[in-house]
Amino acid sequence: MGDVIYLEDDADPYSDEPKPKADVMTISGIDAMALREFVCHVNIRCYDERFKDRGMMKSRALRDQLDRMREILHTLLDYPRFEPFYYSSPPNDMPADQAELQLIAALADRSEVQFHSVGIYLAPDSIPVGTLEIAVDDETGEACGIVSLRGMTSAAIWTKAGASLDDTIKTFVDAIPIDDEDGVEPSA
Repeated sequence: MGDVIYLEDDADPYSDEPKPKADVMTISGIDAMALREFVCHVNIRCYDERFKDRGMMKSRALRDQLDRMREILHTLLDYPRFEPFYYSSPPNDMPADQAELQLIAALADRSEVQFHSVGIYLAPDSIPVGTLEIAVDDETGEACGIVSLRGMTSAAIWTKAGASLDDTIKTFVDAIPIDDEDGVEPSA
């Protein structure tokens, strides 16, 4: 295809949207990489709707726009094949009374724990697949979490807390197997 992009000729002349300056445009390799970096940033870091009142997710409109940008980028760049992986949204503080009962039961003999909730997404397509509820006990340096993924909920799992909350969350998210078709629970 080379470095030529053909634009569709159905732009509304009365729209306030920007209009192409020419029917055929070129883009440099550096510009294509900059566009790719921006799409990757939006793909992982941008959300525009609430997910079960606890986290954030991408709306259908935003996912459609990302799909369109990926189509354009696939005509410009030769992509390597990426294996899917899970990642999480930024953590939200959560009141203890909103946590899963199993998580609360696992903390029955603990006091002064902090509860957090994060959305779990499947990359590279940023598909929301579940949530992680985590309780961190700073006094003992331990964390307990429950993963709810695709309609299944794990047991409450204890692990050593990381150096930061993000590290602790990453420990739980990284423990989720990608091929969870066998109903395997994550283990931190």
